[in-house]
Amino acid sequence: MSPMEPSHQPTHRLVLQQLKDARGSYCSGTALAAQLGLTRTGIWKHIQSLRTLGYDIESHPKEGYRLLSVPDLLVPEEVEPHLTTRWMGRSYHYFPQIASTNDEALRLAARGAPHGTVVVAEEQTRGRGRLQRPWLSPSRCGIYASLLLRTALPVREAALANLVAALAYVKILRRLYALPAGIKWPNDILIRGKKAAGILTEMQSDQDFTRFLVVGIGMNVNHDATHMDASFRYPGTSVALELGHPVPRQEILMAFLEEFEAQYDLFLENGFESLMAVMEEYSIILGKMVRVQTTDGELAGKVTGFNPQGALKLRLEDGREETVWVGDVTHVRGDFT
Repeated sequence: MSPMEPSHQPTHRLVLQQLKDARGSYCSGTALAAQLGLTRTGIWKHIQSLRTLGYDIESHPKEGYRLLSVPDLLVPEEVEPHLTTRWMGRSYHYFPQIASTNDEALRLAARGAPHGTVVVAEEQTRGRGRLQRPWLSPSRCGIYASLLLRTALPVREAALANLVAALAYVKILRRLYALPAGIKWPNDILIRGKKAAGILTEMQSDQDFTRFLVVGIGMNVNHDATHMDASFRYPGTSVALELGHPVPRQEILMAFLEEFEAQYDLFLENGFESLMAVMEEYSIILGKMVRVQTTDGELAGKVTGFNPQGALKLRLEDGREETVWVGDVTHVRGDFT
């Protein structure tokens, strides 16, 4: 689907587009009113709405209005018109602050929200990762997003959506910024051994198949060193810390949504086997000695690969082969000494 046509946009977005098209020059309030079929007072009200969203707009009694800067916010005004996806993000829900994007996506799913619905927040007050661990979500630093998927998948394969999201994010970090990002099975993205993102997938299912999945991802984007001072299970980092400068979060979010759609469509069409070679290429634990905490206790061994359902293949210290469907990799190292 191509970007939304201007005629389908809310009026304040049409005003915004006129200001952007002027490329730093003034737009007459009278001319804007005539072009959009509004009064000058109506134009002023839309300008105020844009300012409330964070747009820096200068006004001059004779010249009109001039756009000085665009906020680095994940507002629909900066995302929806530029998305080139077919189904991902076509229903886009934005919150300056929310308890949890996953919780909101689950609520929307229960009310019938469509496949590809995206919930995004600037800040989470109760963000969480796997095993209910808290996820630090400071305002306007990261990307906190949840994707609603209505594909009926076998319950055992539902976690594959988790890995598809990880693949998509690693791909864009490498492509956009040449960062050596990798995947720590099952849900973490690391850069140079430090955690840069985490993924949490939740679902509602019948006995054998999912009714819907919610894939939540928290990306450390413009966090600085003070945000990394919190107590983590292992060191954290951000895109900005790795590059030495902040980056546009809108760029990362749109690239991620587009890459996720492409990878998820490939997964549905050809199965996870079609992604396994890339999964192994991006894995930071393949061939490594690890400890894995499972519901039955701790396992230690060498990671030999992944099966077509995304489970971890492990060769234990005693030589036995083990398939781990659900677990938490707690240590990665060359040996256990």
